[in-house]
Amino acid sequence: MKAVIMAGGEGSRLRPLTCSLPKPLARLCGKPVLEYIFDLLIRHGVTKACATLGYLSHMISGQYPAGAYRQLELEFVTEEQPLGTAGGVALAARGWQEPFLVISGDAMCDLDLSALRQAHESSRAAVTILGLEVEDPREYGLMQTDGAGRICGFIEKPAWGQATTNLANTGIYMLRPDVMELVPEGRPFDFAKDLFPLLMRRGELVACSRGEGYWCDIGDLEAYLRCQRDMLDHKVQCAMPRSFLPPGDYQLIAPCFIGDEAEIAPGAVVGPYAVIDDGCLVGGGAKIRGSVLLQNAAVGENACLTGAIVCAGATVRRAAQLFEGSAVGEKAVVGAGAEVQPNVAVWPQKIVDAHSVLCNNLKYGSQSAALFDDGGVGGGDGLLLTPESCAALGAAIGSVKSCKKAGVACDGTGTAKALMLALTGGLMSVGSHVWSFGECFEAQLNFFTAFCGLGVGIFVMGGKEPCVKICGEGGLSVPRYLEREIEAKMRRGEFHRCGADACKEPADMSSIRMMYAREMLKQTPETLEGVAARVRSASPQIQNLLEDTLSRAGCETTHGLLLELDESGTELSAEEEGQVYAPERLLAVCCQYELRQGNDVALPYDAPEMLDALAAHEGRSALRFLLSPADQSDSAARRLSAKQPWVRDALFRAVKLLGIMKETGWNLARLSGELPPFYVEKKSFDLPCPPSMLQQIFTEAQDAETKVDAAREGILLRRSNGRVLITPNKSGRRVRVFAEAESMEIAQEMCEGAETLIRG
Repeated sequence: MKAVIMAGGEGSRLRPLTCSLPKPLARLCGKPVLEYIFDLLIRHGVTKACATLGYLSHMISGQYPAGAYRQLELEFVTEEQPLGTAGGVALAARGWQEPFLVISGDAMCDLDLSALRQAHESSRAAVTILGLEVEDPREYGLMQTDGAGRICGFIEKPAWGQATTNLANTGIYMLRPDVMELVPEGRPFDFAKDLFPLLMRRGELVACSRGEGYWCDIGDLEAYLRCQRDMLDHKVQCAMPRSFLPPGDYQLIAPCFIGDEAEIAPGAVVGPYAVIDDGCLVGGGAKIRGSVLLQNAAVGENACLTGAIVCAGATVRRAAQLFEGSAVGEKAVVGAGAEVQPNVAVWPQKIVDAHSVLCNNLKYGSQSAALFDDGGVGGGDGLLLTPESCAALGAAIGSVKSCKKAGVACDGTGTAKALMLALTGGLMSVGSHVWSFGECFEAQLNFFTAFCGLGVGIFVMGGKEPCVKICGEGGLSVPRYLEREIEAKMRRGEFHRCGADACKEPADMSSIRMMYAREMLKQTPETLEGVAARVRSASPQIQNLLEDTLSRAGCETTHGLLLELDESGTELSAEEEGQVYAPERLLAVCCQYELRQGNDVALPYDAPEMLDALAAHEGRSALRFLLSPADQSDSAARRLSAKQPWVRDALFRAVKLLGIMKETGWNLARLSGELPPFYVEKKSFDLPCPPSMLQQIFTEAQDAETKVDAAREGILLRRSNGRVLITPNKSGRRVRVFAEAESMEIAQEMCEGAETLIRG
């Protein structure tokens, strides 16, 4: 007897197991399911089998290069395009003259194929389908039959109301060869949907042969685990490979299967219902219950797996935990102490960071314990921002006590709107009071956060690499201790839960944008009549808002000084009569005016050091706040900065600058000329070494002219003619170099020198 084995399925519901493996090669207790089918065919007298292949076909045909399995002759046919179940079988059985068997290559069974053959021969049916009574008919294609075994109709996976029978179609058929002539060439054609109804309409006999025994369609990961549990309980008659018993002082709780060359360290507890495939390593003290480890998988010391699947070559490090229904793809790594939550999958070669909690499937990037970078959360290298991860991020932020009053806004792109809604949902779910500012820009959201006295402001940016910018009280950067608290709650999934009454609707704060423009105008004590300035920005929203505000203040906006602002509204440069003025110089002009008014100024830590000397000259102070303070040592500077939005907001600074020009009657060239000479050169690049090595690099390279200081943020190099500030970003993957000197040439030279040392 000949047989066609349908082995072209993709097995998408078995991912990540089938991401890099065709479903028929999925291993059950140390052997591919396809080989159990081969054994069954041999047992019932099949001498030749042709397998129809599709997904990763080369892996199946390459497994049997000699074209045989034991005494079974094998042939492989690859469908160049999907032809459906009947179309693929017609391709494989072309030219066959006698009745043949059709069977699935990815279902485990021990049904009596000989009895099916005898029933087919005695009935002389066109097709005889092997049927099996099942407990839950809703998961199967069902057959309706008359008293004589003739099939009257088919029902595909019905609800209970339509499940008038429990006779399932096993996908195992005996066919008369001429039936295949009805299958059209070159297009998809299925057995149950197309061929069998066609035969019934033509008056052909489509018969059912009821079988008894075991049959399991390994359709998903739950069925994959259940099937191996049944095999260990001897519910299926099959030729399982021999189970080995590695030497060692470990505890084995039967039933279990252990493959060849597996190693189990002392103190481990394996079983019950554990499958340890060939070459696996189980560390000391590990617990493996109801789980499957495929070839060469490794589980570290004191790790705990319950009802999990670890694919070939994957690693679960010490003290990690995998819960029921979780699956780790081929060559993926679960870090030490990490947790993979129930029914969560890790795709092949992905990494779950140590001590993190993975609550959602990990397909792209990595699950990192560190959320924050200088650019915010997300972006190209950070957390993959999806509605699911944003909802979790919102819940983590809202679970921090100081963040219970949260403002949210976005840049107006479709992606950003969707992510903002998810983030808002996460905040609401933990009882946070959400103030929704709608569409705006980053600097505006920072102002709203400070103006409304909120604990946190969250700005969502869309585009190809979405990002979430988070500011703290006063609209300033989030302190590191607060970042760590948010990261810990996100990592562990420790979210505050609230009752239905505490889940409140967000407050619509879109009308407060008028207040932003009103506060901008307060930066100048009088009107701007007689002043002319043009505005240019990559953000139409920023350009229109600033132009409108200046016009209302009496400024002419069609000519004069050119003010250029970035898309975030945080950087301002200017051009006057062909001379370009950098952001640092415009900040210095505003600071000098403020100091001469008898006021202190609050500046970011990387602002030019010349401003400290300028403050001292005026008898005032330049307080410094940090980008990511580990404590509250810069709290005085942060309090003052909240009252000086022009330091961080380019629109406020633009209005203040024009107000200074109006009050003094000076142009920008004269205002800039009042400053001591200083120039700034900045660079940012990938850090080729651990950030902890930077201090050593510059200490070893220092000479008589250079002194290395450990700054409050980064490393400071001091020379007689300037200084260089070197600061790694929050992720530790990039570094910023900020050089300041009395001439541009010296600043460039110092910046390049520092870069050369770091890269070297």
